[in-house]
Order: sequence, then structure tokens, then C-alpha cells
Amino acid sequence: MSRLIIVSNRVAPISEGRPAAGGLAVGVYDALKETGGMWFGWSGDVLGSAPEAIKLEEHGPVTFATIGLVRRDYDQYYRGFSNATLWPAFHYRPDLIEFDRHEYDGYCRVNRWLAAQLAPLLKPDDVIWMHDYHLIPFAQALRAQGVKNRIGFFLHIPFPAS
Repeated sequence: MSRLIIVSNRVAPISEGRPAAGGLAVGVYDALKETGGMWFGWSGDVLGSAPEAIKLEEHGPVTFATIGLVRRDYDQYYRGFSNATLWPAFHYRPDLIEFDRHEYDGYCRVNRWLAAQLAPLLKPDDVIWMHDYHLIPFAQALRAQGVKNRIGFFLHIPFPAS
């Protein structure tokens, strides 16, 4: 049976019996509890130096695989291109859009780096399900790593009309 691998920008901590971080967290965790699998993404930690390894935590059939971002990656990938360029564009707020080529380069670099972190954890029959605008180039980065698995992408907001 295939494992479900959820990839999201942030992996929300889940504590049974406590309030969850939001709808995505509840839905993802419920799907993983039912099928088993892995939830991979940023831990939410901004680090002073490069992370040594992915942190793996098992909770029943669910493995949480998280990794921190260094300040430069957080600033360019998350605060910069994801939230200062893409978020306003997807929410019809051109007045808020900031474009900086270095932030775009950081966005692409972090997607490649995250794909390189995930690739060794994958099994040949895993199904990868990625979420949202933070990870638009992630599938291409996985393919560049040689990953042949089935990949799906879900954008949680409508793609903006021209």
C-alpha cells in the first residue's frame, strides 16, 4: 500500500485533544491518521546556522518530518517572495506586491533545498501531495532530484484571473 506524503510550507504541531492550528492541519492530520504516512515541511524555527538534519517524530501511523530555515531563507523564501509577492498577487492586492529578484532566487533555492531534504525519505510507491503557493516549484525540484513518484498539488486559494 502506498504511503501518503504531505508536503506543506509549515508542519503544524498536532496534540490530540487540544485545539488544532487550522483547517489544513486538521484535514491533513486526519487523512494521515487514517492512511499512515508522513507530513514534511518547515518546523517554524528560524535558525542562526544551517540545520543538521530533519527532525523525525512518530505519532502512531504518522511521521512528522520537519526542518528549520536559516534567517536568509526565511527572509527570501517565506517573508519575501511567498508573502510579499505571491500572497498579494493571489489575493488581488497589486498595491501590496513587492518584487525582488533575490527573493525570487531564494524562493526557488529553498524549494530545491527542501526537495533535496525530502527525496532520501521517499519510498518508490509513495504518493506526494503538496500544498499551496509556497511550493509551486517543488514538484519540478523533486523531478530534478530523480523522484518518479506520483505528485499532486493543491492550491488553497483561487489562481488570480488575468
